Amino acid sequence: MQASEPRDPYGAALGAVKRFAEAGRFVPGEPIVVTELAAEVGLSATPVREALACLAGQGLIERRRGRGYFYPSLTAAEIIDLFELQLAYLHAALTLYPRGLTPLRKATVGIDPLDGVQALFDAIITQSTNAALVLAHRRVVDRLTAVLRAERVHEDADGSTVRTMVEVIVAGRIADLLGLLETYHERRCARATILMVEAG
Repeated sequence: MQASEPRDPYGAALGAVKRFAEAGRFVPGEPIVVTELAAEVGLSATPVREALACLAGQGLIERRRGRGYFYPSLTAAEIIDLFELQLAYLHAALTLYPRGLTPLRKATVGIDPLDGVQALFDAIITQSTNAALVLAHRRVVDRLTAVLRAERVHEDADGSTVRTMVEVIVAGRIADLLGLLETYHERRCARATILMVEAG
C-alpha cells in the first residue's frame, strides 16, 4: 500500500467534498463530475461516488436520476425555511436545553464580533451540549453554506450586531436576546431573494 493512499478512502472523499463545499468550490446548480473530483482529490471514483450519495441523502448534494450529482441551488423560499429552522434551533438551545448563564457566557464572550453572526449562532448551539441539536444545526448550516457566505457581505462591518447580542448574553437578558434574534431573522428573510442570487 502506498503511503499517499488513505486508509479510509470513503472518509477522505467525504471530508474533501465537505471542505470543497465550505470553501465555495462548487457552484450552485452546476454538475459535480465524479471522475474529475476523484482525480482532484487523488482517489478512485467509487469512494467519491459513495460520499456524494451519502451527502445527497442528507440533502447537501442533489442527485438527479440519470444525470448525476449537482451542488444544490436554493430558492428564496427554501432559504427562508432554513433560516426559520436555524432560529428554532437557537430558541431550543436557549430555552429547551438551558445549562445556565455561565456556560452560555463562556461560549459566547470569546467570539470575535468580526467573525460574524454565524460564529455566535454556532457557539450558542454548541453550548447546549445536545448532540442531536448540534448535528441538526450543522446540517442546516451545511445546506446554507453558499448563502451564509453571501450573507457575510451584508453584515455590519464593525461587528455591532454580534457585539450587541453578546452584551445581552453577558447581562443575562435571554428574553432580550430572543427578541434580537427575531429581529435579525426578519432582516435576513427580507434579503432572501438577494442572497439567492448572490449565492448562485
